[in-house]
Amino acid sequence: MENQVKYAESTGSEKAVSESFSLVVDRHVAFGALATVRIAAQPARRFTLQEAAIVARALTAVASGASKERQIYMSPIASDCDFDARAGEDGLVIMREGFEDAQLDWPATRSLAAHLAQAARANS
Repeated sequence: MENQVKYAESTGSEKAVSESFSLVVDRHVAFGALATVRIAAQPARRFTLQEAAIVARALTAVASGASKERQIYMSPIASDCDFDARAGEDGLVIMREGFEDAQLDWPATRSLAAHLAQAARANS
């Protein structure tokens, strides 16, 4: 099933949710625009727009096979939750201690990357 992600305005309310992930861009008093990603039942990750662009490039490189990296890790400045993903044969496994691992297949990984990149460009 195709991921559907739409962006929220400054209210922070989600207009649509994907089966794999949701992405909302809203404003923070100190950090400005933040991209908030929710994957499965794990805690939200809040990325600055620059961080969102970096994670998008890393996800794209791993998903397309341009990078042989097996781990993508970031500790976003505006988030209480790090982003720790391991590449497998069928996609990414996103981990968070105390929570069930979340799986994103390669199409969902590419979709998340594209939406993070779009959010970073559109809101910068």
